[in-house]
Amino acid sequence: GALSSVALWPSWLPAKAACERLVPAMEWQGDEARAMQLCQLFTLASSPDNAVQQQVMETLRQFSAMPDFDLYLVTVFAKMQNQPEIVRQRAGLLLKTNVSRAASIPPQVAEYIQANSLAAVRDPSKVIRHTAGTVITTIVQKQGVAACMQTLDRLAACLGEGNAEVVEGSFNALNKICEDGVRILKEFWEAPPEHTMPFVQWCTERLLPRVFEYASPNAPVHARQNAMECLNHFALNYIFSDAQYPAFQPYAKKYVEVLGALAQDSDVNVLRDVCKGFVCVIENNWECKTEQMCQVVLQYMLKACRHPEYLVRLEALEVWTPCTNSPVLQQLVRPMLPELVPVLLANMVYSQADYMGMEQAQIDDDNAAVPDDAADIKPRCHKEKGDEEDGDDPKEQGGGAWGAEWTARKAAASSLDYLANSFRGEILQHVLPLIQQKLEDQSWEVQESGVLALGAIALGCMENLIQFLPQVMQLLLRLCEAEKPLLRSISCWCVSRFSQWICYEQSPGQTEVLRSVLKALLQRVVDKNKRVQEAACSAFATLEEEARIQLVPYLDDIVSTLVQAFNKYQAKNLLILYDAVGTLADSVSLELNRPQYVRALLEPLAQKFDAVADNDRSIIALFECLSQLAQNLGPSFLPIVPRIVERCVRLIQNGARAAQMWLQNPNEFEKPDREVMAASIDLLSGIVEGLCEKTGELVLKERNFICVVPEVLKDTALQVKQSAFALVGDSAKYCIDYLRPFLPEILPQCAKALRDNTSATVSNNASWAIGEICVKVGPEFMGPYLPDLFGALGSVLARQTGAPQQQLLMQNVCITVGRLGLVCGPQMGKAFPEFSKVWCEVMKNARWDGEKVNAFQGLCHMIKSNPHSCLECVPQLTAAICSFCPQPPPALQPEFASILGSYKQMLGANWPTVYNQMGPDVHLKLAHMYGITLQ
Repeated sequence: GALSSVALWPSWLPAKAACERLVPAMEWQGDEARAMQLCQLFTLASSPDNAVQQQVMETLRQFSAMPDFDLYLVTVFAKMQNQPEIVRQRAGLLLKTNVSRAASIPPQVAEYIQANSLAAVRDPSKVIRHTAGTVITTIVQKQGVAACMQTLDRLAACLGEGNAEVVEGSFNALNKICEDGVRILKEFWEAPPEHTMPFVQWCTERLLPRVFEYASPNAPVHARQNAMECLNHFALNYIFSDAQYPAFQPYAKKYVEVLGALAQDSDVNVLRDVCKGFVCVIENNWECKTEQMCQVVLQYMLKACRHPEYLVRLEALEVWTPCTNSPVLQQLVRPMLPELVPVLLANMVYSQADYMGMEQAQIDDDNAAVPDDAADIKPRCHKEKGDEEDGDDPKEQGGGAWGAEWTARKAAASSLDYLANSFRGEILQHVLPLIQQKLEDQSWEVQESGVLALGAIALGCMENLIQFLPQVMQLLLRLCEAEKPLLRSISCWCVSRFSQWICYEQSPGQTEVLRSVLKALLQRVVDKNKRVQEAACSAFATLEEEARIQLVPYLDDIVSTLVQAFNKYQAKNLLILYDAVGTLADSVSLELNRPQYVRALLEPLAQKFDAVADNDRSIIALFECLSQLAQNLGPSFLPIVPRIVERCVRLIQNGARAAQMWLQNPNEFEKPDREVMAASIDLLSGIVEGLCEKTGELVLKERNFICVVPEVLKDTALQVKQSAFALVGDSAKYCIDYLRPFLPEILPQCAKALRDNTSATVSNNASWAIGEICVKVGPEFMGPYLPDLFGALGSVLARQTGAPQQQLLMQNVCITVGRLGLVCGPQMGKAFPEFSKVWCEVMKNARWDGEKVNAFQGLCHMIKSNPHSCLECVPQLTAAICSFCPQPPPALQPEFASILGSYKQMLGANWPTVYNQMGPDVHLKLAHMYGITLQ
């Protein structure tokens, strides 16, 4: 199979509207016998016999050593039409895998693969056409758009073909290429235009004009479907609407016109994509969007929410939530409420799609003893220490006791929740009569939808519902005992949505309400149905957060129920039980620290700790629970501390080794699970926080687990660094003597993390750790590290950005600079002028608390050491000092007065100019608090 080169596609040949077969860039004649042998292997690959399978794999491995193996695969896949479809498909999929893994592909080979895959786009078999699309997409990914322009042009030209199969095959390939290309455009959002120009140019000049021709009511149905899918790759990813890629913007108006033209289509897939498009237009700032257009679209979407086809309703329901974020859209929705609310409630009754998304456990009644299938247990993500909470995405919360899939029922309930938050009491007149009607219905499924609706409006309408809540709560607690498990579980959830009212101590009869709610939920926590257990345990955890210390009188019942649950729960519900136990410890704190409760809870937890395997992901939830208990039980937690420390250190060290091996050889080793490492480090932090100053004597004397930190800080995983810096800060605070030997390695890592600033949370924890260390070790120890640390802290201040996470980081960095100033005034005073202006601007807006006072004491130290350090920013300094209003802390008052007086004196004749740069509010505060005026 030697390669021989022949003439390339003649450059003078114009592109035609119809699809031309691309002449291969080279002719290649392989060995026919080998090609047949390959076909035989792909046929044998269907064998159920393991030995045959292994033989096939081994022979294919030998084949793959041939330099022209990929050319044989192309031949079988694209040319040998007499072979079974499955044989050809397997050859094509293996070719796609080889192409994606190849370090590089010779241009002649790449062109040969493209030419023959283009021919396969015309194949009578849909499977082969789609496989060809996958191969072409992979080649384009590998070689780049510019190198594959001829193929892309041919594909776009194929859309002009009269043959429906060719158009379908080309569209399939183009859709894959566009999906990929759009992802790259988003990745290169900030990059110079030349990076993305070939793809942008091809799309706007060659592809989209043809696609728009098919996005018309007159086109065949498969073409309309494909055209809408293709256009949505661009529209739903902001490519049409954002100014970043101006070449696409002329298509925005055209796209909206297409949505209008296809709005009455008879095909479900087209209508679904039209609804997706309208949601995107409503949700984002499209220049062509007008109030009148929005009104028409919302009326259309209201109608689509009643469409007989489920998939259309599912997409149309997504439009109402974004309407609550815009005052203009809110005004448009208001008059629609009488019609919209019944439509939402109608969509909240269980449909076939809901039942299909459920596992059997949600429908069976008595199944508490049935073990969970591993596939049903959703992987748990570790809540990282010091992490900013993300906004609650209802789609992310779609799982649990009602199936993992996002459904029209959940979309309707989520919409009602947002509308209730937006319109408050106004929505009640439309929704309450309907809820009442549903709760009185004979069908349990209709009743259930009424309970769901009641829970959906709970947070938005709580105040307006107060008069009805005593009766509502009685009804819900009755329904918690209903015959159907799904009605019991939704009632538990709905009860928890009213936690704020249940725990409001000024409510009449509140103690009795809380007692009856707790009694009902605790009974359901040990229900005979697993999904009711799940809903009840989650509801109880929500109530715990609100009730907190009010739970103390009921601790006997609570703890005994949780212990029962440990004996009864299967794997999936254990994760929620761990959360409930940890939340209980945080809620009642020291009240849980009684021998009978500690003994009762630690026994099952210790058993689970000993039984759980290192690679079982439930270990993350267990460690979080143990960490919360460690923090709140203090020395009472000691009986199980030695085995926890031993295991955490082992897991951290093994994880660090595995991470190092993987980083050096990513192809040879598996990527290690860093979440288990992070959870282990956080559990050690929990032990330090619980034992405080006793940590050294009671734990570290025997086993100084801080030794793992320097190695762990070299890991690239942000969640590991974040947890490790938190452990450093806690150790500095409570057991500095055991941390001190490792500081020469740790402090440079703190500086590096701040300079890299790959994550605001990692940087925050590194900055906080520096502050905790410096106040414990003093100026002499810190001296050698100060230039590096101050340079790193300064680099954060120099990168001022408006992102909220970065603003919080700036504030924390300024507090650390203040703490360093307090301990190492003279050295810090020399370096401070470089960032004194930014420091003052940031700290002016900081909340008045102990940390702010501390930081300003450090500021005074730095100014004393170097009186010139704020001379260039006196207006900013004055505004920052005056942010302590109406009266500064007594310890700072004389210091501030002295500093301000000195600067007025130092400025002399320039004082009026500087004074006039301050705002009138600062003038008033200066005069009132320090008696300083213009004169």
